[in-house]
Amino acid sequence: MSFSSLYVGATGVVAHGERMQVVANNLANVSTIGFKKADALFGDLMSSQLGYGGGQFESGSSYASQMGQGVSMSAIRTVFAEGGLENTTTTTDLAITGNGFFGVRDTTAGGTMGASHYTRAGSFRFNNDAYLVDPHDFRLQGYAVDRETGVVATQVSDVQLPYEDVVIDGQPVRLVRSQPRATTDVEMVTNLDAVATEQYSSATNPFFAMLEAYNGSSGSKPFGENLPAYSSALTIYDADGNEHEMTVYFDPVNASSLSNAAPGYSYWEYLVALPGSSDGSGAYGTSAAGLAGMGVLTFNGSGQLVGQSAYSLTGGADGKNLSNWAPATFNLDGEPQVSFTFGSNGAAIGTEQLVSYDFGLTSTTSTWLSGAATAAGVGLNVGNLVQMANEARDARITTSYDQSSFTAYQIQDGFTWGYLLNTSVDGDGFLSGYFSNGQTEEFYQVANYRFASEWGLRRDGGNNFVATDASGAAMDGKALVGGRGSFVQNTLEMSNVDMAEEFASMIITQRGYQTNTKVITTSDSLLNTLISVKR
Repeated sequence: MSFSSLYVGATGVVAHGERMQVVANNLANVSTIGFKKADALFGDLMSSQLGYGGGQFESGSSYASQMGQGVSMSAIRTVFAEGGLENTTTTTDLAITGNGFFGVRDTTAGGTMGASHYTRAGSFRFNNDAYLVDPHDFRLQGYAVDRETGVVATQVSDVQLPYEDVVIDGQPVRLVRSQPRATTDVEMVTNLDAVATEQYSSATNPFFAMLEAYNGSSGSKPFGENLPAYSSALTIYDADGNEHEMTVYFDPVNASSLSNAAPGYSYWEYLVALPGSSDGSGAYGTSAAGLAGMGVLTFNGSGQLVGQSAYSLTGGADGKNLSNWAPATFNLDGEPQVSFTFGSNGAAIGTEQLVSYDFGLTSTTSTWLSGAATAAGVGLNVGNLVQMANEARDARITTSYDQSSFTAYQIQDGFTWGYLLNTSVDGDGFLSGYFSNGQTEEFYQVANYRFASEWGLRRDGGNNFVATDASGAAMDGKALVGGRGSFVQNTLEMSNVDMAEEFASMIITQRGYQTNTKVITTSDSLLNTLISVKR
């Protein structure tokens, strides 16, 4: 009897000692990022069958007497309940709310793609090679986003910023840059003072009087000190990201000198030009340098824009000759467009570039009504001006009210080179970069991994788990798909250890340990009594 009880007590001491180690490990990791606590589960050992003390119930079923042989550790089970979230100041500190794991790759273990370890600890930083890594230099896994098309890849790879090694002032520098985009569309909405005085006039071509006075070879002031009634400028970009100032000049036309002018209507000529130094065509250095487009705006008696004509210069032709100005072509949105070869001090730096401009009136059919074939055929006759067919009015549109001229709105779609300022990760896991040119690009979508049985994962140290046959193979996916959780930036998931709970377990474990040691000492006393009988 005493020998068996000694053994049973010993199994209890061993089991409770092991449980104390589990509790101690939980408490040791109470502040460990992403740590998942463990529960120690006991199971009784196989009981011995006694040859006596059995019986039979009236129903006919029988039972047998059994004596327990002690206890052992049945399982140590990981608890994957979500830990508390703690805010940080770093955007690459990530947490998962809901199901899933980050996948990271140990590059020293071989292989070129896919995760080797899985974790809930999202303390990531960019290393010197622009990889997003954990404290062990394991690389975070995600789906690459094509910078040109925005298409997300279907296979995971290491998350890495698309850096370039460039030389600046003779020094190698590692940069993440946003490619420039040439301006293709300009929108400008102004009010042109209805009582403004005509600054430029022409007895034969009143609609193009500014063209006659224009002199692009005179530097930054093609009209000298006598400026048109109003002008508005904005910066546009060529294909290499170089800045150029585009100016639109406006001047009213004296309607009394016109034929076929509608009663109460007013007319403004406009001229689109760039600095003569930006002209990369053969016009550089001539009086036509910088000319891009021109036309006429027609307003009714209420100051509303009701018509627009637009003319563009035939490539390489003399811009001072009205015969070289033909009705402009349209872009797909029905906006007139001009062509211009950007240059720098006479040297062309790109191919001919089309730039459309919108004052608030477009043609839904991208066509002109009948008019003179060139600007030279317009003369004094309003009817010879081309006018947009099937006009469509924008919510924002140029006007001619009785108030000072001003620009209400202007925008263009080009931009220069941009340099990465910071990054962010949204709830869907998209890692985006914010650039100095105002652009935002998506680089990667962080992968979220799931398992058939996460309780089958094996701890591998460093807050990481590895897959086993019991867990099943890792299944990569995207946030909020297939029961996966979402991502939170500037946040870390803390340990899910509850200290109060663990202290309670520690006390119970201590009492169990002490009780089993008491069984051992009592059984030893009984054995000593038995031995003394012989004496």
